[in-house]
Amino acid sequence: MSEKFWRKNRLAHSLALLSVVALAATGTFAVEDAANVAGTGLSGIFPSTPPDDLTEEQFAKLDGNWAEWSKGASDAVANFYAKLEGSDAAAQRDALGVLKVKQDVMRRALDDSSYRSLHSPLTALNNSLKLRIDLAEAALDTLDIDGHKLAGAKTRARANQLLSSIQSLESYLGTIGNGSLWLPYFNIPELKGALQADQEGSLPLAAALEAQSKLKTRDHVLDATQREFTTRSPFQSFATSLDQYISSASWTDPVAAGQKLRAELKNLSDALDTYISTGEKAGELRDAFARARYVAPDGGDRLANSLQSRLFNYNLRVLVTEAFLNRIMSDSRTVQGAVRDFILGAQVNGCQVTNTTVNVDLLPSSTTARFALRLNGNIQSNTAGVTPQATVYTAGNHTFAATKEVNFDGYRFMTSPATIGVNPHNTTTGINTKFSGIPILGRIAQGIASQAVEEKRGEAEAIAASRVQDGVLPAFNQEVDSNFAQQTDKLNREVYTGLRNAGVFPDTFTYQSTDQMLTLNARVMSPRQIGADLPEGRLLTATGITALIHETAINNGVDKMGIAGQTLNEEQLKAKLESFISTILNRPYHLPEQPKAPVEEDEETQDLNAIIFAPVDPIRVRVADDEINIIIRAGFKQDGKEDIPMREISVPISLAAQGGQIIAKAGSVIVAAAEGEGGGVAINAVVRKKIQSMLPDRVLDGKVEIQTPTKIVVAYVTQLLLVDGWISVGIN
Repeated sequence: MSEKFWRKNRLAHSLALLSVVALAATGTFAVEDAANVAGTGLSGIFPSTPPDDLTEEQFAKLDGNWAEWSKGASDAVANFYAKLEGSDAAAQRDALGVLKVKQDVMRRALDDSSYRSLHSPLTALNNSLKLRIDLAEAALDTLDIDGHKLAGAKTRARANQLLSSIQSLESYLGTIGNGSLWLPYFNIPELKGALQADQEGSLPLAAALEAQSKLKTRDHVLDATQREFTTRSPFQSFATSLDQYISSASWTDPVAAGQKLRAELKNLSDALDTYISTGEKAGELRDAFARARYVAPDGGDRLANSLQSRLFNYNLRVLVTEAFLNRIMSDSRTVQGAVRDFILGAQVNGCQVTNTTVNVDLLPSSTTARFALRLNGNIQSNTAGVTPQATVYTAGNHTFAATKEVNFDGYRFMTSPATIGVNPHNTTTGINTKFSGIPILGRIAQGIASQAVEEKRGEAEAIAASRVQDGVLPAFNQEVDSNFAQQTDKLNREVYTGLRNAGVFPDTFTYQSTDQMLTLNARVMSPRQIGADLPEGRLLTATGITALIHETAINNGVDKMGIAGQTLNEEQLKAKLESFISTILNRPYHLPEQPKAPVEEDEETQDLNAIIFAPVDPIRVRVADDEINIIIRAGFKQDGKEDIPMREISVPISLAAQGGQIIAKAGSVIVAAAEGEGGGVAINAVVRKKIQSMLPDRVLDGKVEIQTPTKIVVAYVTQLLLVDGWISVGIN
């Protein structure tokens, strides 16, 4: 970093100081607004009526023998929300206990296969109710905390963590030329000095706020190279510790802080209801969650525990059975060859046939995909060992078993040296001596030769075992190491490069294996996006491969397409989609030709020549009620007419796997004016007809071809389940 850069960025330094002042002012106004959120417990925080996903209409989906129970459960939920205003925290906890009983009934029903026909609505209601119960209890627990007492101890602990992260950052920057110049840029020397003098005072908090403000300017003040450098792990660890320290140190006035906490809990509750009901405004939910954590006296630990598994979990899961892995990775070979050797003084010549099979044996691991390649082989040989005294004919039947362990951590395959065990077996099939054919001398010479062969059998078989080991083990090690090195390179160079370039590389992933199943868990999510919840246990089974894709993985990927706020005609939209998929695949991709539309376009629909996508959430995918619902928020340009205002278009699609094919059927398109937009029934009808004309039923090939280095494995999509946000694809 040059001195010129630092002089040039004095303006940015001044702007950072203004940001600190603005932050303080914003906090003041937030406290003033918080005074409007009065009440006891959840009163004023949760709404007075159930959210859209917990209404009587939703419970009514549990019909038949469940009708009476579902009516009682619906009434209990409505009663809980209606009585929040006039109840205290203790009464609210009692009411939550009633809801927990209802939720437990649904949970137990989901574990009972006799209720399989109701699993889809049960799953949705169970997850929605569990989420609200968990948040309600976490909010009540957070409100019960003696914030002033807790904040002091937590501030001191987090001050020490912050000092530790500063030391790590200093050490890291010390290894880089001019790296230490970043320390004053981010106000670190002042912060460190203030923390060492007084961990809980106003000076370290002010220094921390300035450092935090400077960190927030990275995206719009620094160039691309500087941004990349200042988001490396040591900087991110410092930023995390800094946020946590500020969260604790900012807790000062219990009354004002309590009012502000109630306001942010209400914002969080409202944002959660909006997101769960519509799938929209994920960024607002993330912001509300961050603000609530920031003002909570425990740093939001209780809130995080209630929401972590439901909103920030993995949204891509792949389960592969050991049997299917063997279909992909097993290999059998037969190799014939000549034998030329010199063993125990004999010149040995002949031929041999080697048969080998390689199988996969999954091994338990909680952090990697761990497996052993097991090579089993049999060598059958026919040889003649020639010495000046005799020629000995031998049939060999040697078996061997080699094992080589492989671990995959998500980035590379790591192999261990192979081990081998050999079971040699030689059978003498004939002996010729120079006296063969002479009646007495021949028998005597043959007996002597036979005795000599038997005396050396153990040594000969040990030598045979050594020859097998020397022939098999190096080749096995070399081939496996080479193949997996190539796969590591291909994975990072081809697959991961495309995902990173498209902005959809998982922000976290894990691999695990048991003795029967390999599991990949991944999450595609940016800081202003949401992850998945926990899938139902019945989805986490596989007979071949089961791939679970949550709607958030699709929506978070759509956000990266860059269509928000864009105006695109059909060709431009197609090109945009092809370009995005090509980037992900790291190779050219072209969408297949559209089949004939089910609805012929008329003059009015032909006038719609471009789509004006909404600036936020232009396309959202919701998975519920055994359908994929594509929600498009967009207006339309018309030839020679005014633009059609923003519409909200719902396109339901059902999927089914039948006979090696995937049947996709579009339901009735629903069009309505987006919130605050004009336009009536006639406009909606035109848009509906246009969208319907673009959505023919389709029959897709369900065949899946998996290319391996030695073969092509053909499988088929055999199952498609659409359950409460999850698309489960079974391949066998």
